[in-house]
Amino acid sequence: MTDENIWKALDDNVLKDSIRKRPGMYIGGIGPTGLESMVLQVLDHLLQLAVDLKQEELSIELSDQQFIFSFFSKKGLLLDEIPKEQYTPPYLFLSVVNALSEQLGFGVEKSGKRTIQIYQHGLLNKKALIPSEDEGQRIELAFTPDASLFGHAPLSYFVLLNRCQELAMLHSGLTISLTDGKKQKNYFHYKQGLVDYIFQKDDSITRSGQPLIINTISEGVTIQAVISKNGSTSIKDSFVNGHLPADGGTHLDGFIQGTVDGINQFLEETNRLKYLTVDNFSERFDMVLSIKVKRPRYTGAIKKKIRNPELYKIVREAVFSEVSFFLKRHPAWYLN
Repeated sequence: MTDENIWKALDDNVLKDSIRKRPGMYIGGIGPTGLESMVLQVLDHLLQLAVDLKQEELSIELSDQQFIFSFFSKKGLLLDEIPKEQYTPPYLFLSVVNALSEQLGFGVEKSGKRTIQIYQHGLLNKKALIPSEDEGQRIELAFTPDASLFGHAPLSYFVLLNRCQELAMLHSGLTISLTDGKKQKNYFHYKQGLVDYIFQKDDSITRSGQPLIINTISEGVTIQAVISKNGSTSIKDSFVNGHLPADGGTHLDGFIQGTVDGINQFLEETNRLKYLTVDNFSERFDMVLSIKVKRPRYTGAIKKKIRNPELYKIVREAVFSEVSFFLKRHPAWYLN
């Protein structure tokens, strides 16, 4: 991806007109719900521009009706090429934000220069080129959502707070800072990633031992997961490319089935009764799953459920293999 492609996304008037006419196709609706969806999409898509999220820094500021994002990378941002695993250019979200904002400023800083463009109601108003001495690369985005579409009610600080914490735990090593420019400021950085995610949400009193950790790649799908024995809570979160489909989908179904099959095979091989089922799995275990897939297909504009049929088999077989291997090496994990 070149810088030229980024500016083309901001200047595509045909696409912007289409977005203005049918915003629900891109952010699920208008009003407060649409605003929340758009801001969270900005957050997610900015992170997709990173070559590697470890050691990266993202800062977010809520200032009255404006949102300000600054994303700094020591390892480099995807400003020159699109990785093969990404079919959709990650910068296309800029067209959506520009089309639905009263004002937008976007800047790219790299190779000793900083390019900034300001847009009013989707049209280029100003452009500047400024020398820079910073090492690394930076993307800056500031926008004022269109009040005629979203109203004047501010987005809840805690909506962003929860999502920032979630993303920092999904990507160990990533640093995110969030402030409203006044009283509230939060900082997120987690070294254990998904383990921290589970331990932040579960009941530590009823937690039993250390969690089972899965980190594998199968048929181009990156699969990371944590399974923790805990009978008092029911954490069952399953992310796809950083997004949490509210109604799960084929990836979650495959994960639970693969785990159940792996544990039941272990019980059978050790002459114990098989009694774990898909239905009672959540009574004994907390789990969080995070996969990265090339072409996720969702139900609905707000991505409530993933429906890729191939994910069920891919995730089930990979998780079955990982759980089986783990239990052969650590049989006491399940039995204690």
